Amino acid sequence: MLGMLVPAVAWQGAPFHHTTLLLGQQPSACRACHQKVFATFVQTAHFRTSAEATARTVKARFYEGHNLLRTGTEGVYFVMEQRDGAFYQTGVDSGAGTRRTERIDLVVGSGRRGQSYLYWRGGLLFELPVSYLTGIEEWINSPGYPDGQIDFGRLVVARCLECHSTSFTVLVDRGAVRYSRDYVLGISCEKCHGDGRQHIKYHSSHSGETRGRYILDPARFPRARKLDNCALCHSGPREPLRPEFSYRPGESLDDFFLPPSDANRPVPDVHGNQVGLLQSSKCFRSSTTMSCSTCHDVHRPERDPAQLARKCLGCHQVSQHKMAARIGARMITRCIDCHMPNERSRAIQINTATTQFSLNYRNHAIGIYPEVAAAIFQSSKEK
Repeated sequence: MLGMLVPAVAWQGAPFHHTTLLLGQQPSACRACHQKVFATFVQTAHFRTSAEATARTVKARFYEGHNLLRTGTEGVYFVMEQRDGAFYQTGVDSGAGTRRTERIDLVVGSGRRGQSYLYWRGGLLFELPVSYLTGIEEWINSPGYPDGQIDFGRLVVARCLECHSTSFTVLVDRGAVRYSRDYVLGISCEKCHGDGRQHIKYHSSHSGETRGRYILDPARFPRARKLDNCALCHSGPREPLRPEFSYRPGESLDDFFLPPSDANRPVPDVHGNQVGLLQSSKCFRSSTTMSCSTCHDVHRPERDPAQLARKCLGCHQVSQHKMAARIGARMITRCIDCHMPNERSRAIQINTATTQFSLNYRNHAIGIYPEVAAAIFQSSKEK
C-alpha cells in the first residue's frame, strides 16, 4: 500500500529529458527461459506492488452497502463505484452541494494488507483520498489524509514511483515534471538484474549457452551492494543526490542518496527501513555475509512463519537456546514471533471518522524482546 508519499521535490538540476534506462522488457519477456521462477515471482507482493486498475488487480469491494466511506464531517462522504469496466471515487459535500469524481487508473499495493489508488491528470499522477484495507474489508481515508476533507490534489512524486514500479519515463524541463505512460509497473526482473535487452537478444540466438550473459546476478554482488539493491526502497527517506530512477543494481547507493548523519539519524521505522533495523542486529554485525537474501527469496511469496524460522536454524541450534527445556519443539516454528515481533509503524497513520490507528510490520532488528517472549510463552502454555 502507498503508506506515505516520501517527501521529495522535482530535481532542480539543469533542464533535461530524463528517461529511465530500464525501458527494455516487460517481465513476460523473461518467462520463456525462466518459467519456474516466473511462475512463483508473479505471486509476490513485490511484483504486485503496482498495476493498472482492472477487475483482477483491484481488491476492494464496490457493491452497494460496501462502497461508502462516511467521514466525521456532517454531509461529507465518499462513494466508490464500478461501471463500464472502470472504477471511480466520488467525494460528496452535500452541505455545499459539490461533488468530484475521478477514475482509478493505477493500483498501488499488492492487496495483502491493502491498496491505494492513483489517477492521471495532465501528465501527472495523484493519489485518491480513499484507500482500502483488505484485512478488515473496509474503505479508509488514505494514509496521511485528514478525515472529513475532500482532497484529490496529492501529487505522487517520482520517488514514490521509483519504489512502487520498475521504471517510469520521467520528463523534466526547468523543474517541471511529467510522467510518460511508458512504464513497467510492479517490481520486476530488471529492477534487480538490470537492463535485460542485450541479455534476451544474445540468448535468443545462443540457445545452447547456459551461463547468463549481459545480465546482473545480485547473488554475486558483495554484501554492501546486495544490501543497496534492497535499501533503495527499504532504508527510509534519504536526501537524493541524483534524479529518480538513476540508480542501477550493483552501484553504491551512497552515490545517489546522501547518507543520514549519525546526529540526525532517526530511529528506523518498521515500515520502510528494514535494512537499517537489520544492520543494528547482532546477527548482522556478527556475520560478514548476512544480507536480506539470507532469509528472503524474492522470487517466491513467503508468509509462513515456520518456513522463515527454518532460515534461523541455519545458524542457530535449538538445543543451545536458553528456553529449550521450557518450550521444546514449539520454538522451531516461532523464531520470528519472539525475535522479530510485529510492531506498530510510526510512519503510517490512518484517520477514520471514529479512530486513529497504525499498521503493524515485522521489526527487522533481530533481537531479544523479553516482554514479547513472555507473552508468547504464556499463550503457548494456555493452548
